[in-house]
Amino acid sequence: MSVFAVYESSTGNVVGAAKAIGVPVPTAQALVGDALPVRLSLGTGEVVTLSLLGRELAVHEADDQPEVFVEPLAYGVTRVPGQPAKPALAKLPLLPDAPTFDTAGLLVKLPTNPPQNTAVFALVSEGKETLPVTGTITKDTDHVSLPVTVTPGAHAVLLLVAGWAGRLEEVKKP
Repeated sequence: MSVFAVYESSTGNVVGAAKAIGVPVPTAQALVGDALPVRLSLGTGEVVTLSLLGRELAVHEADDQPEVFVEPLAYGVTRVPGQPAKPALAKLPLLPDAPTFDTAGLLVKLPTNPPQNTAVFALVSEGKETLPVTGTITKDTDHVSLPVTVTPGAHAVLLLVAGWAGRLEEVKKP
């Protein structure tokens, strides 16, 4: 039995998983279509759907890890030390600080400066639209402000930071 982890290709964060028997590794589009819907209920009772485009996704065949079906955002596809071409599915640490909106956009903070540049990918709701934003936390700083303009109020945010568990949550812009 194979587990196919669907992950965002720039960060390696898993966003979903499927199980199959006796099939070759499918493409991301074969598993999710043109886009993977990600839903979040805001405090107002409104359910927001973010669309993660299929072209931003990849698939990894992993060992059978049932936990990835329960909490896919807690996992990432990472490189195995000593085996640069062989990625592995790994449980990632929790990012302690939630993203916030600042004057420039969506502020993402790490607890310390990373040892290398770190890819960041986010989806932000704005009305019925999904705004994809990307950036890099450089190794000499612990944060990045992703440029995005949204109206005041509650927004659904899917935050994916390489090496950290993904976060799907409501973020309010004052």
